[in-house]
Amino acid sequence: MSRCLIFGVDGASLDLIQLWVKEGKLPSFEEVINNGIIGNLETTIPPLTPCAWSSFMTGKNPGEHGIYDFFHLDANHDMKLNTSKTRRSQDLWEYLSQNGFKNFVFNVPFTYPAKKINGIMVTDFTTPSIEVNFTYPLSLKDEILREYPDFRFSENCKYSERKEDIRKFAREIMDLADMQFKISTDLIKKDNFDFSMIVFMTTDHAQHWYWKYMDKNHPEYTEDNEFEEMILRAYQKIDHFLGKFMKMFPEHNIIIMSDHGGGPYYKDVSLNKWLMDEGYLFLKTRRSLIKMTTDKIGINKIISFGLNIGLWGLINKIPELKDYVRNGLIPTFQDVDWSKTLAYSYGYYGPIYLNSNRINSKEDKKKLKDEIVKKLMDLRDPYTDQPIMKNIWGKDELYKGDNIETLPDIIIDMGGPYGSSSNFLFSSNSIFSEPKTFKSGDHTVYGVFMAYGPDIKEGVEINGAKIYDIAPTILHMFGIPVPADMDGRVLNEIFKNESQAGKGTLESEASDSKRKIIKAKIKILKDKRKI
Repeated sequence: MSRCLIFGVDGASLDLIQLWVKEGKLPSFEEVINNGIIGNLETTIPPLTPCAWSSFMTGKNPGEHGIYDFFHLDANHDMKLNTSKTRRSQDLWEYLSQNGFKNFVFNVPFTYPAKKINGIMVTDFTTPSIEVNFTYPLSLKDEILREYPDFRFSENCKYSERKEDIRKFAREIMDLADMQFKISTDLIKKDNFDFSMIVFMTTDHAQHWYWKYMDKNHPEYTEDNEFEEMILRAYQKIDHFLGKFMKMFPEHNIIIMSDHGGGPYYKDVSLNKWLMDEGYLFLKTRRSLIKMTTDKIGINKIISFGLNIGLWGLINKIPELKDYVRNGLIPTFQDVDWSKTLAYSYGYYGPIYLNSNRINSKEDKKKLKDEIVKKLMDLRDPYTDQPIMKNIWGKDELYKGDNIETLPDIIIDMGGPYGSSSNFLFSSNSIFSEPKTFKSGDHTVYGVFMAYGPDIKEGVEINGAKIYDIAPTILHMFGIPVPADMDGRVLNEIFKNESQAGKGTLESEASDSKRKIIKAKIKILKDKRKI
């Protein structure tokens, strides 16, 4: 049985990789394409980091694992951070650990706080700071901070529109990647791990903030700008790392994957402003609060940037921002009149929740949902007259599971260059505006799936792979029966017929919940002396 390495490239897009491979600019990816498996990887809707990576590591949809966004609102409508503790399903490395395999997990999004596994874990950019425990075992933290004093989880500077800041942030993206590569390769050499996984955010962050410098159709694109190849340079950095890992682990099966792809982001759509204009959302008496979220003060740009790169303590770190919130100058969900509000948007990509305290019956909920969906489908860009919405679903059309009630009632795919973020209630005092995060690139539904190694077929393109499929495929690779409650399938088509993994799928084992039910029923029968 071959060992396995997952090489995670957050946000990587197959179309960009193939373009630059044809131009001879990504030799390691070219090696994989010529001698391995390639294809698109369909991710979750929305194509969002917490949702997608959680679905990858559990093999389940958000209705099962319960994570949809970076944050959720509690019963008091206060914003709470989702973490690995929020996830309500076992992770891939927990299954592997239970079956005696040793794991190396480094910088995988949404692994904070670190879980106890057979092996070692270093958490990711959602970690609040280096002051907290971010490793398993705990002793590894001191070793990392001692040997790598510049260790950090994310870029240590901010992107802004100042030319020098743009240059500095570009350098920091690359420096952070180099640091993470150095630490991960040093650590991984210290033991013989059966399963290893490393994720780099390099491509994702380059695409978010430098897309407009590459995209000739972007409204802010200018010819011959010095950052036109920043995204290419990010992919070349990752290509270099991939080549190093391929040489380091020639006997490993290597999976290259991304949690989503990348694309343009030209305009922001404030769905809460739209909901308010349509009479579905009401504020308390201070309607003038909305005025404070315009570009004149720029507060939302600062906050949203902090959320995007994982600075969860941003408001606490900047006293001036805390004053804005304390004094009511930035509207929060505490400013909503919940006695009147029927619907509100919260989170990335414009998900809409119905206020269950105002709408009780299923019939009323369906009527309201259908009414909102119809109006949204008619929404058009006032500047181009193009429709905004590509697809709209009810949550039960996309998801299933014990935790589906925590998910949005209306899920939106705007498609193309439109985006929406409502973590702070209003991103603008108008429905349409420029993005409030300095971002010019965003996520798309199709990421990358590639495979390369001794058990992998050569020169084959596959179709239909989904992010839910990776976990069951890895379990199968290690000879572990796939839990029956996983939503994904084993990608048998990637394996050579003569390999152990290519000889068929092991029978699925009962899920955790089913095992508990069976044990409980056996106990009852034993207590009744029937068995």
